Amino acid sequence: MFDLIQYIFDGLAVGSVYALIALGYSMVFGVLQLVNFAHGELFMVGAYFVMYAISLGLPWHLALVVGMCCVGFFAVAMERFCYKPLRGAGKLAPLITAVGLSLLLQNLVQAILGSNPQSYPATLPDGTVFGFIKSLFPPVDQVTLPQLPEGLFDWGQIVVRHRDLLIFVVAIAVTLGLELFLRKTRPGQGIRALALQPNAARLVGVPFDRTISLTFFIGAALAVVAGLLQGMADNQVTPYMGISSGLKAFAAAVLGGIGVIPGALLGGLVLGIAERLLVGYDLSTYKDGAAFFILILVLLLRPQGLLGKARMVKV
Repeated sequence: MFDLIQYIFDGLAVGSVYALIALGYSMVFGVLQLVNFAHGELFMVGAYFVMYAISLGLPWHLALVVGMCCVGFFAVAMERFCYKPLRGAGKLAPLITAVGLSLLLQNLVQAILGSNPQSYPATLPDGTVFGFIKSLFPPVDQVTLPQLPEGLFDWGQIVVRHRDLLIFVVAIAVTLGLELFLRKTRPGQGIRALALQPNAARLVGVPFDRTISLTFFIGAALAVVAGLLQGMADNQVTPYMGISSGLKAFAAAVLGGIGVIPGALLGGLVLGIAERLLVGYDLSTYKDGAAFFILILVLLLRPQGLLGKARMVKV
């Protein structure tokens, strides 16, 4: 029982990183109906950018802000020069372009910075939350717990690392903040309007190109946050880190209901927990395939995703 709870706690941190990346997939797809497969590489580029900014002496929080702005503007330029000319070319051309951009960024970083993993200059705080809580109370055997069986809950058997808790809290806070931004601000309402009724939104004055650029900027900025957390948690970055995490984040977005912000969070947490359960029960060989198995299963039973709504499609 304690092992199961431990694996769930570990999975929440892994899934939170997937969720932060999946938010970008959901936003872009919601507005343009485009799967930006280069988004995983923005996560990787962001991790490298912040790493070198920290190495130059910037504090990690300032390096994060600079990285979010630079990678965000790069994503805006990528949309303006690579995706915008293909808006009227059907759905296949932008999809192939996204795959090409993903391979280009991956190989470009590998050619410039090398293919070997690089150590991150900063790490997330470690330790145990429950260990701190336990220190505030006397040992369990000195506390009278009437009618409770011995060993019902032992602080020492469940370890919650500070870094895992921090990643989870950041994912929750970012999701809530993004949801409030989309509902309470004028630019956010413009993004929602384009996602729901693009033609009507343009008729009432929503600036189409500016809103698309804002969507790409926000998605890329969130990917940089995920890249920083992943780099600090693993203490390393590689040019290939965007492939696996990006594909799993895409699976998380579809699983939760692509285009639905809370769905991206839910999908990421589900996949993260499933992955850690497989690793914990000595089935780590199958952990990379678990995301796509769950995705296929959900799409067979509920094609719109866990939190998505079914839509009528005109043929």
